[in-house]
Amino acid sequence: MLLKKRMIDIMMPREFGAVSGLFHAAIFTLQEKMIELIGRGGLRDYVFPAVHESIINVEKLGLKPLKGESFEEVLSELTRLLKKSLLISSAQFIKKDDDTYVFILNGCFMARSAHTVAQVKGVCPMAMVAAAIMQKYSGREVAVEWSKLTEKGSETEIKLL
Repeated sequence: MLLKKRMIDIMMPREFGAVSGLFHAAIFTLQEKMIELIGRGGLRDYVFPAVHESIINVEKLGLKPLKGESFEEVLSELTRLLKKSLLISSAQFIKKDDDTYVFILNGCFMARSAHTVAQVKGVCPMAMVAAAIMQKYSGREVAVEWSKLTEKGSETEIKLL
């Protein structure tokens, strides 16, 4: 982990943190305003299907598309991809009950800067991808709570409806 941090410090200018924070602030603000205007169903009905369609486009980068028989398998592929990209140190997908899951990202490369600069509530972009995967592969709609944002990552509750 220390080597990863040193590599990132060398490869990425400090300005990356500001850009990452502004990127997250834009996403979080769009989420909040969409919910104010059309309700929480806006994420479920418009954003998650579009995100899922984008997942398929990773093939254009020469990567294997995220596939599986169930959302658990596809989420496992997503967490593998996130770890390999060095964006996170670990991820957990915990089943709280039959319909409620918690998606946890630890050691997120962008969390400290993004969550500090954005200083707002929102849903972690990777949790939105997880929710889109759950909705597509379960055949059920999902509801996502605001992520608990920390300097080291995020924790997001996702519920199958």
